[in-house]
Amino acid sequence: MRWGYQYNPYVLPSLIPLFFMVLLGIHCFRNRKVPGAAPFMVLIGLTILWIVANSFGLSATEDPARIFWFKFEKALVLPIAGAALCFVLAYAGLTRWLNRQVIGVLILVPLAFALLIFTNDIHQLVWRHILSDGIIRTEMGPAHWVAAVYGYALGLVQLAVLIWLFVRSPRHRWIAAGLILGLVLIRVAAYLNISGNNPFKPLNFMILASNLTFLLYALAFFRLNMFELVPIARNAVIDRMTEAMVVLDTQKYISDMNETAERLLNLSRKQAIGRQAESVLEAFPDMVSLIRDSETRQTELSFAGPYSRWYHISISPLSDRRALLLGYLIWIRDITEQKRVQEQLLDNQRTNAMLQERELLGRELHDGIGQILAAAQLQIASASELLSRGETEQAALYMRQLSGIVQEAKNAIRTYLAGVKALTPSENGFLETLRSHIERYSRNHNIRIEFDATPEVQEIPIDASVAAQIHTIVQEALTNVKRHANARLVNVLLKTRGNRLCIMIEDDGQGFDVSAAGKHDAFGLRSMGGRAASVGGCLEMTSIPGKGTRINVQVPLRKEMT
Repeated sequence: MRWGYQYNPYVLPSLIPLFFMVLLGIHCFRNRKVPGAAPFMVLIGLTILWIVANSFGLSATEDPARIFWFKFEKALVLPIAGAALCFVLAYAGLTRWLNRQVIGVLILVPLAFALLIFTNDIHQLVWRHILSDGIIRTEMGPAHWVAAVYGYALGLVQLAVLIWLFVRSPRHRWIAAGLILGLVLIRVAAYLNISGNNPFKPLNFMILASNLTFLLYALAFFRLNMFELVPIARNAVIDRMTEAMVVLDTQKYISDMNETAERLLNLSRKQAIGRQAESVLEAFPDMVSLIRDSETRQTELSFAGPYSRWYHISISPLSDRRALLLGYLIWIRDITEQKRVQEQLLDNQRTNAMLQERELLGRELHDGIGQILAAAQLQIASASELLSRGETEQAALYMRQLSGIVQEAKNAIRTYLAGVKALTPSENGFLETLRSHIERYSRNHNIRIEFDATPEVQEIPIDASVAAQIHTIVQEALTNVKRHANARLVNVLLKTRGNRLCIMIEDDGQGFDVSAAGKHDAFGLRSMGGRAASVGGCLEMTSIPGKGTRINVQVPLRKEMT
């Protein structure tokens, strides 16, 4: 049987939505990786088939063709409703409801209804009678009413989801409002068609409603950047994040927060959303200060609890492509482990510094006071031996020498303590502290010492650890001059060479043969060399018998330059 078709002026309004369908389909395909795009493309495809079926029905000239396309059009209604519900659930981030059972029902029920439609002549469960006199007239059967209830149930679920999105996410309210309006238009048009009150017969009122609905969709897609604002990943990603997130609108009202933020702040999302952030977070004054202060962007704080934990909190503005402010994002990250590692590193540094200081103290005692005490022990042993033989005069001589050794030990201890005091941080700075120590040493030991530092040294900051070793090296060098050099003049000069500090200590004393120096005579030199090496420096000494001694030390200005 041949079916005839001819142009019908009612076809043109029916085909207008195809223009919107094509644009939306292209846009969805470009964004096909965005969750929600796939069910929306299915929705578009089914809607295009429905519009085409309606157009063929309007332009058909024979009743069998009109009835066929009428049935085909009705068979697509439930699949379209199911695809629309899948899209709304996916867009709202409620994909957990789209499990196999739900999708199975959304597929099988429309298939069963379509099968009943095309076998209606046998059982007449969908329509008891179908008449056509240019306009299709039907008497509804029980299966049709069941399908209508099912379709409206899907619509109510879809409406509930969109209202939930409208209330829950202020950022998506305009989009949700547009989708709600389109849904209501479609359902009203469907009701008027079913009840026989369509004021636009023979034109399907749902076609007109579809025109307006897809115009709203186009506005949401192209004007409001619908897919760029999809809250899909919220349940799948954001709520599972270990970091807490709180979203504020431009007026600093709470728009959203994830589950981690709920647990951390002990707040309910339902109670917090829509309220002023300052009032909701009043139990956390540091966070409130961060929100109020437009200059401060981050801070660290510790929340009270059974276990002390530290958090890094930052706030950053959210803006769109046009740099229009949309709101603010508060990001709260647990840095307790990082803090613990930092504390452990500091403890290790303190321990290493203490061990190094003990080593240096042991070196001082061994090289200085240790030698003096060893000499005292020899004097005591010698005096005891002489007394046992009755040689009192000789023993008295050794005891007088012992008294001098003890006095030398006292002076050594006094000098060491004076040096330690000089190492104490002073508000006068490194150079003035060193100058004061040298002047005091010169007065106490009646040695002329000239101290000089170039202007570069006076302007460049020197690390405290480097300065401490310089103090001790100069102190050790001056002590050796007093003990061994018999010098009248000592020159101490500080200058820079690149990123290194050079210290020269030169005396006009008796000097000595470095190669012939005994083992015990090298203790002081090794002590000074070890101190220089501890901060990445080096030490050289030259001495000629009768012509004095020169010590050259080079150390980095900062220890990290080593």
